[in-house]
Amino acid sequence: MMVNKSLLLIMVALVFLGTSSVQAYDFIIDDVINNPTVTYQKNFDVDVTLETWNKILDNLYLMGQIWEINKFQPAYKVTRIDSGLHIDDPTGIVGDIWQVGQSEHARTFRCVGKFDHWAVTSFFTANGVFFFEYKMDQNMLLGEVKISLRGNNGVSRLVMKIFSGILINHVDNRFKNNLEDMKKIIKDIVNDPDKVRKILTGRLLDDFNKVFPGGGIKRTED
Repeated sequence: MMVNKSLLLIMVALVFLGTSSVQAYDFIIDDVINNPTVTYQKNFDVDVTLETWNKILDNLYLMGQIWEINKFQPAYKVTRIDSGLHIDDPTGIVGDIWQVGQSEHARTFRCVGKFDHWAVTSFFTANGVFFFEYKMDQNMLLGEVKISLRGNNGVSRLVMKIFSGILINHVDNRFKNNLEDMKKIIKDIVNDPDKVRKILTGRLLDDFNKVFPGGGIKRTED
C-alpha cells in the first residue's frame, strides 16, 4: 500500500515540477509531445493583464520565493540552476524546469523529474512539456494549459499508464489548488504591491522592483 501510494505521488507531482542530470540536456521535446504517456489539458482564467501574466511566467523563481514566504502548500523549495530552476516538493519529488519558448500569448516549459523516496526506486522518472496559451477577453485573461508527460523508461511508462485515470484527477486537483493560491499572490502584486514588498528583502526585493516597478500592471478604467 505504501509503495502504491508513493508511485501515485510520483506521477502527480511530476506534473508540477520539472532533475539535475544529463537527462535534462538529452531531453527531446518532440518525442514527449508526439508520444506522451499521459496528457492533461485544462482551461483557466485569471483576473490579470497579459503583461503581468507574462512577467509572472517569466519570473518563476521570484514567484516561488513569494510562495514559500507566504507558506502556501505544498511547501515547494525553488532554487536557481544554470538557465533553469530546481524544485523540491515535500512529497519527495525533485525536478528541473526550463522555459524553452515564448510569444506574446504563450509560454512553453520543459521539465525532467524523479521521485526521491526510500519506498520507490530511482528509475521512476519522467520528462514533460508544459504549454500555456492565453488571450485577453475584456478584463480577464483566459488560457489553456496542455501538459504532456512521458516516462523515460518502460517501467515508468507502465506505472503511469496503470495509474493514468487517478493521476489525471490528482493533477487536476493540484493544478486548481495551486492556481487559486497563485491568484492571491497576483492580486497582491496588482492591487497592493507594497504588501508584497514588505515580506521581501535584499536581492528578492530588488528583483521584485525590477519586474514590477511601481507595482503590478493595473487596469485602465474604460
